[in-house]
Amino acid sequence: MQYRGNARFLPSRCLFARNLLIVAAAAVTSRSAFASTTTCKRILYSPTRMTDQQTCDSSSYRAGSSSVAFVTTPDRESAKKLAHGIIDRKIAACVNIIPKIESIYMWEGKVTEDDEYLMMIKTRTERIDELSKFVRENHPHSVAEVISIPIENGNLPYLNWIAQTVPELEKKKD
Repeated sequence: MQYRGNARFLPSRCLFARNLLIVAAAAVTSRSAFASTTTCKRILYSPTRMTDQQTCDSSSYRAGSSSVAFVTTPDRESAKKLAHGIIDRKIAACVNIIPKIESIYMWEGKVTEDDEYLMMIKTRTERIDELSKFVRENHPHSVAEVISIPIENGNLPYLNWIAQTVPELEKKKD
């Protein structure tokens, strides 16, 4: 009985972290039954409205062509500065900043605990190297975390919006 009363005081970030892991795991699993639909309405995102444009099939999104990258920062200001730089340079379509996560990690031979901010960055997979380079050059830590997971499946209008917002890498001419 005493445990039931204490359960309501669990930090919401623990639940959020658990749900984030579930979502991330689902993103990397194979296509679900929902992906077998053969037709859908493509919705193009615009800052002012979303409009129907054309009919498309579920194969219009190539699994893994977009990714979610995770970057941690020591404070809100550095997260916002990185996010603005990433968006201004069109390296990504969207950056979510999740405040006050607790990180426990090994650093220079000892266990370290820090409060950090987590950035969830949605971009084209082919732009991850550029994103990583930008973060390395602008992050306050000497070793910046940049990890990514390819997006296998999701809301087609959103995935199309990422592709429309983030330009493809220019092909080098030999």
